[in-house]
Amino acid sequence: MLSIDPTSISERENYKFLIGSIIPRPIAFVTTLSEEGVLNGAPFSYFNIVSSNPPMISLSIQRTEGRQKDTARNITSLK
Repeated sequence: MLSIDPTSISERENYKFLIGSIIPRPIAFVTTLSEEGVLNGAPFSYFNIVSSNPPMISLSIQRTEGRQKDTARNITSLK
């Protein structure tokens, strides 16, 4: 598995990595872990770059019938 340490490369290299990861727009496969330890994986087609320093992306998580999806619930329950 390839691992990238954003603190070991320049801001420009982080930016180039993020741009190359998002254009053309691929599908982001986001994994989260519930409080019970259950792994969740979900595809997202709507995401974008927020910052290259620190390297961050944003994603849009919709609701189903007014209820948060597992990904959103797992992210917001982080402590």
